[in-house]
Parts: sequence; C-alpha cells; structure tokens
Amino acid sequence: MKTIFLSKEEVKNPLTEEIKEAGRIVKEKGLVPGNFGNISVRYGKRIIITASGADLGNLGNEDFVEVVDYNGVTDIALAIGLKNPSIETPMHWFIYRKPEVNAIIHTHKIFEDAPTTEKHAPAGSVELAIEALKALRFANLINLKNHGSVAVGIDLKKALEELKCL
Repeated sequence: MKTIFLSKEEVKNPLTEEIKEAGRIVKEKGLVPGNFGNISVRYGKRIIITASGADLGNLGNEDFVEVVDYNGVTDIALAIGLKNPSIETPMHWFIYRKPEVNAIIHTHKIFEDAPTTEKHAPAGSVELAIEALKALRFANLINLKNHGSVAVGIDLKKALEELKCL
C-alpha cells in the first residue's frame, strides 16, 4: 500500500486515548505476541488507525494515523500523521463498510471457538479484506487463516468484549 500524506502532523483526536487504553488491555491479556496487531476506530468517514509497527501496549501520540480515504484499486491511502498507517489499513477500511462496525481490533492470537476464513491471503491485501468481510457476516470475532484474529464492535468496548478482555 502506498500512502500519500495530506499532512505530516500528529493526529489530535479524542479517540486516540480510547485506542491507547484498548492497546494496553490487549497487551496485558497476552493477545499481541511480539506487539503484532493493530486497532482502529471510525471517525465520520475517516478512520484512526495505529501506525505500522506501533507497540500496542505503549502507544504514544505519534503512533496514530488518520486515514482520510483509501482506494482499493490503486492501493493508495490518503492520510494525516507522522508515520505510515498499519499495513492492514485495507482490511480495516473495507470492514468499515459494515455500518454497525465502529471499532476493529486485530491481534495475532487464534480463538478456538471463532470461525476461520476459508482462504489464506497476504497481509495488507484486498484479498484479506474480502476474506475477513465474508467471515464477519456471521460473527464479530473471526480468525484469519494463518494470520491471527479480528474483533469488531459498535465501539472499542464491544470489540474488547468479543476478545474476552472485559
């Protein structure tokens, strides 16, 4: 994914504090081994997502990117922030097409009782987004084949509940 920055500045949004808290919780529960994972929330028609390589258990103000738009055909994101957005931005962007989803947590833990996507798709690909959307038709917590899990909710609290964190 290519990112075009509309502005290279720190994201100032009240939702970043909620994401920091969610990151601390999933880290404490051991859901992000090696800090692999990402969190996002819907903000109007935009999303606030953790930056690529961010330590979810210790997020700083510089670890957030506001994605203004994403084009799946050209694989280009328009963003505001200091760092590149998570490689999983395409998956998050397309999941937000579901109107009842306002928060997404992607961890690298597998949940035995959650449905798993049928096919493996590369990280950061539109194919992975499509596989996730198919599985999310029937559940709010899914496993991505060979790639961890995704929990969604109307807000971060509901997504954390899906992960059995609350």
